[in-house]
Formats: sequence, structure tokens, C-alpha cells
Amino acid sequence: MTTSAQDRPAALDLSREESWVVHAALLEAIERAVDADEDPKPAPGLLARVETGDEDFDSAELDYLVDALRAYRGTAPTRDQHYISHILDHIEAAQV
Repeated sequence: MTTSAQDRPAALDLSREESWVVHAALLEAIERAVDADEDPKPAPGLLARVETGDEDFDSAELDYLVDALRAYRGTAPTRDQHYISHILDHIEAAQV
């Protein structure tokens, strides 16, 4: 169950498939930043944490994940669309 990120980190409790979708969204965010000659932070650190199974995110990190997932939604394969919606719902619940 997702916990509130109001005053503490939120654990998203992602499934394996959801973790892969977050991974893909963060990789795409890094690529967009590099292509625009921008600093890709905080994506690399978040990516490393997702890869190790650390799913505790603070409010700013959740906001970044929302932006990355929304951007990824436009290019994501059809199979990822459901997971993106589900993850965004998790994040919205955590931000209450």
C-alpha cells in the first residue's frame, strides 16, 4: 500500500512491470536532458534506486516521476500505458 508523502517518504510498492516502466521513463528523461544539453538530475539517482528496489520517494522526487511518466506516456509502447496510469494513481494517492 502506498503511504502519504506529505511529511515523509512514500513507498510506492511497485510491481516488477511497474518498476520496468519507471526505469524506462527515467532513461528517457535522462536522454531528453542530455540531448538538450541539460543536467539530467535527479533522474540518474532515482534510476539507480529503482534498479536496487528502493521505492521510497520524497515529494519532489514524486513530482519528478510524474513529469517523467507523463512525458514517457507519449512514446511508450502500448503495453506500458496501463502501468503508467497505475503508477500515476499510486503517486497521486501518496501525495494526498
